[in-house]
Amino acid sequence: MPTRFSLACFSLSCLALLASDHLGAAQQGYVWTTDHLHVGVRWQPFGLKKCDEYDANRPLLNEHSSYAQFWVSWRAAEPTEKNVDYKNHLSGYLRAIDHAVNLCVKRGVHVELVTWHCPPWASESGQGGGHRPKAGEYARFATRLAKHFKGRVGAYQLYHEVNLQGMINGADIDFVMDEIFTQGGRAIRKVYDAQPKTPVLVSTSGTSPCEACGPLKGLKGKGAAAVSDYYDRLIANKEVMNVVDALNQNVSDHFNGYGMMDGLIIPNVWTQYDLARGKLDAASYRSKKILSSESWIVWDGSGNNTDVNGDGKKDERDAFDKTVTIFGKMLERGLNTVNMPWCDNSSSWSMGLVKRVDYNGRVKKLQPGWVIPSNDGGPDVVTRKLSLRGSTDENFQPVEVEPSGRRFTEKNYINPGDPNHLHYYVWKWYSQLAGGSDEVIRHAVSGEFGNDLTVLGPGFTGNEQYKLSSYNRTKKTFIVLLYAGGAGGTSHAKVTLPSTIQKGKYYNNEFSAKDFRGEGFEDGQKYQARIVTKDINRDNGQDLNRREELTKPATVTNGQLTVNVGNLRKFTRIEFSLAK
Repeated sequence: MPTRFSLACFSLSCLALLASDHLGAAQQGYVWTTDHLHVGVRWQPFGLKKCDEYDANRPLLNEHSSYAQFWVSWRAAEPTEKNVDYKNHLSGYLRAIDHAVNLCVKRGVHVELVTWHCPPWASESGQGGGHRPKAGEYARFATRLAKHFKGRVGAYQLYHEVNLQGMINGADIDFVMDEIFTQGGRAIRKVYDAQPKTPVLVSTSGTSPCEACGPLKGLKGKGAAAVSDYYDRLIANKEVMNVVDALNQNVSDHFNGYGMMDGLIIPNVWTQYDLARGKLDAASYRSKKILSSESWIVWDGSGNNTDVNGDGKKDERDAFDKTVTIFGKMLERGLNTVNMPWCDNSSSWSMGLVKRVDYNGRVKKLQPGWVIPSNDGGPDVVTRKLSLRGSTDENFQPVEVEPSGRRFTEKNYINPGDPNHLHYYVWKWYSQLAGGSDEVIRHAVSGEFGNDLTVLGPGFTGNEQYKLSSYNRTKKTFIVLLYAGGAGGTSHAKVTLPSTIQKGKYYNNEFSAKDFRGEGFEDGQKYQARIVTKDINRDNGQDLNRREELTKPATVTNGQLTVNVGNLRKFTRIEFSLAK
């Protein structure tokens, strides 16, 4: 949504010059391919060194995220022409991104950059922001960015929400396909193909779900119709498809709580996935994937939120329910990257997974009424949406965002002293599928013949049911996540999945950059399953009715792993490993 990006943390006033600890060509343990599965966060660093380092050590990133997405505003990264000289005139904004990227790399968290907006000096109109760049300038910017981050960044998204005219005024779809996607993508690949050659994933712009916003010139119709035409135009362009590994889509709760645009072409966010996937298949592009660009789920009482559970309130319980559905629907379909905003940011509504905390006590010192004690004994919880403006951790000024407009205080929180929002606990449960810094790839897909994950039994019940599976190459274990909305701990289910990585329709096949097929457990080997089945408290996110069990050793037979889960609850995790 174009109105969301007047974020203070994207402005130069919020980003300070700080010492960079470059890691050179540091690698993150494995090459990120489209067969890998990632659950992570979108990080908007303030550029305050200790603040960013504290954030990097929070469990959200340090333990649970497998990748982090950074939005790189070209306008802020290169505000003047002298800032194209990264060696001598690196902007404070880009220095902050650079430092945060290094923090991720050190923790084994993979990194993706999303570019957007144009500086005045590079635009045809002389205006900065959502304006058409001069011919060739975006490719030159992409080259500079790729050279700077090669070896630390494994994926790039080319621009953002260019299905909307407001994101690139003066341009049309042909300009976007040629200058941004083709030339920009080629520029990045050229850098990464140079010695030492380094693999990279390149994908197209995400798609805004705004039905009423003006579509990019050259697209047919508006809103969802224009999105459909946008995908058609990209897929028909052989040059674009030769450059990119994947198309992108926004993953959000926009409009009706589930990403509706028009109710027909795109009635919810997962049908946008089906729309793009169907178009790729029809054009024989089974090798191309769909990735997640901007993702968000609103948790406050703003007009952009929806009371999906019908309790008369728009609050964190709605965000909890929406996260269960949206993540389940998208991951089960085959989306291999999904993320959500990290901390409460400076936008006009709330989307963060966790609350900003007073990491060094300065907010309490300057504004004692803006913080409350944390439940976990850590730093105080900040109860206002803030931007931290200043050059150092010791002199920043906390500035309340929209103090007379949309804002939140502790009255909006389900559990005020919890540093996390309620839907964080759902995100964390799904994040187990991606294994944090471990190398994890997609495994069996529900309903895929010969590569199926099946769950049978009366315990697996309810209006919402999700079955997800991955293979952790680091630990040599299979992970299965089951969500059963009607499970009450009174009945059982039998889970069966392949014991080795099979050839899939979209993953682990002849198009894969690396062949993982055959990895896993062989017939005759002994395995065990560790089962954790539980509910999650919709008031404080804590585990309820948790039961853990390690099964007796069983033998791999006919290439299958099987386990019976008794007393199934709503949230179940099963880890298969070789018996010791």
